[in-house]
Amino acid sequence: MARGMHVVAMDCEMVGLGPFKESGLARCSLVDYHGNVLYDKYIRPEGEITDYRTPVSGITAQNMEEATPFAVARLEILQLLKGKLVVGHDLKHDFKALKENMRNYAIYDTVADKLLWREAGVLYCRRVSLRLLSQRLLGRRIQDSVLGHNSVEDARATMELYRISRRIRGL
Repeated sequence: MARGMHVVAMDCEMVGLGPFKESGLARCSLVDYHGNVLYDKYIRPEGEITDYRTPVSGITAQNMEEATPFAVARLEILQLLKGKLVVGHDLKHDFKALKENMRNYAIYDTVADKLLWREAGVLYCRRVSLRLLSQRLLGRRIQDSVLGHNSVEDARATMELYRISRRIRGL
């Protein structure tokens, strides 16, 4: 497990595109080991937005007015991820929205860390939400707003959980 400058936490918010409401990237936030924001932009996905998913994503039509085009944002994000351990929760969805193969990256995913789950007392669960892990291990409620998720808050939470995981492992 890496530390410091070699670690970045990522969280993305998606909207629904086209008639089948396939996920398209609408916001991406990256934070460093200490929770400082490295990147936080609204992103105009490729395709027609048919569902903003505002109650979950927090994304509105107004956010898209000045949003960075997907192709530009994708390059910016991938440049920041290059050579780093990428921390997050259920990252497969974020990488899919980025149209990037996550096998090309070193990954720490809170959704797969059973030692973290044990520390949180949730080993009996089949799936564990970031919200529950944050409540149990950070003593903080996240994803609680009627305005939807905040990707900076979620990225910071996953980085804090990563640091807890390192402590559990004595690293």
